[in-house]
Amino acid sequence: MLLEKYCKDTDLMIIQFIIELTKDIHAKISARTLFYEEQVIRYANKRIRSFLHPLSLKHTLKFVYQSEILQTILFKLKPTFEQQHVLRCISS
Repeated sequence: MLLEKYCKDTDLMIIQFIIELTKDIHAKISARTLFYEEQVIRYANKRIRSFLHPLSLKHTLKFVYQSEILQTILFKLKPTFEQQHVLRCISS
């Protein structure tokens, strides 16, 4: 079964973007270009916004997509954060 049969064009683009961005961030963490969790979040948000900007979607839908894409990427990177000892700020 192919994913293209079940997804619309926009949804398929978003899924492919999530996979590509996750791989990109994983490579940057492994190369120690990104080593703070906050850096990863800022980098991901910047890339997500630039990806969503040209799409012809309502502002509220873009906001929801941005949030969901970020949460998906962070979930997929959780093992990488633990393996590579990505630093995290802890507030008291």
